[in-house]
Amino acid sequence: MPIPIPSRVVYDACVALNFSGTKELLKSPAHYQAYLNTQREETKALRVGKYVHALVLEPDVAVSNFAVIPEGIDRRTKDGKAAYSAFESEAVGKTILTLEEATTSERVSRTMLSIKNRLGVSFEFTEFMFTTIINGVPVKCAVDAVGSDGYLYDLKTSEDASPRGFLKSIYAYRYDLQAHIYRSTLEAAFSKRLRGFRFIVAEKDVDAGAVYEIGPDLQTRAICDWENALKTYKQCEETGIWPGYSEEIQVIDSNKPASAAPAPIQFA
Repeated sequence: MPIPIPSRVVYDACVALNFSGTKELLKSPAHYQAYLNTQREETKALRVGKYVHALVLEPDVAVSNFAVIPEGIDRRTKDGKAAYSAFESEAVGKTILTLEEATTSERVSRTMLSIKNRLGVSFEFTEFMFTTIINGVPVKCAVDAVGSDGYLYDLKTSEDASPRGFLKSIYAYRYDLQAHIYRSTLEAAFSKRLRGFRFIVAEKDVDAGAVYEIGPDLQTRAICDWENALKTYKQCEETGIWPGYSEEIQVIDSNKPASAAPAPIQFA
C-alpha cells in the first residue's frame, strides 16, 4: 500500500531506495552506503533547480520559500554588510538566491510554462512524493507532476536542450532509469496505467526548450538495470553485506555500455 510523503524533509529522512540511490547501487552496494552517509551541500545548480520547480509547479511556494538578494548590495563594504544582514534577518528560513540565479530561474520557468501551455496539459498533482514496496524492497519516489493527459512530467534545466545534447545528459545522469523507476513504481503502487513519461527541458541561457520521451532501446536498458538494483538491494539487506566492486576479473569491451549494471556479486 503506497504511503504519501508530505514534505521534502520527510522524504529525505525516509529510508528507501530511490532514483539517486539506485545510480550509486548500480556502481556497487558500497557506493550506495557511501551515498546514504554523505551530507549533500546546497549548490548553485540545486538552488536554481529548486526555484524553477517552485515557479512552475508551486508558485505560492516560490513567493514564501525563496528570497532574492537585492541588487546593489556590496558585502565588501560596511554599508553593504549591514544591508545584507538586514535582508538575511527578513529571509530566515528561506532559500537565498543571487540576482543571477533568480534571473536564470525565471527565464527557464517561462520557457517551461510556455511548453506546458503549448501541450495543452494541466498538472493534476505536483511535487508528488510517496513510498511503497516493490518486489520486497522499500522504494520512494518524488514525481514532479502528473499530467491531465496521463503522462508523468519531469522538469530539467540544461546547458543544451537539443536532441543530441539531451541524449548526452540521459547517458550521463541516467534519466532513462529515472523515467522507468517513476513510471513503473507509480503504476504498481496505485494500480494506475500511465501513457508514459516526458521530460520538459529548458536551457539556462537561451529562451529555448523541448519535450522528450525515452525510446525503446534506452527503456530496455533501464528495465534491466532496475531489476538488477532491486535484486542486489534485497540480497544486501538480507545478508547485511554491502560489498564494493566484484573481485572477479571482468572483461570490458565496446559492446558493453559503461553504465551497465556491475557483475553479479558473490555473497559469502
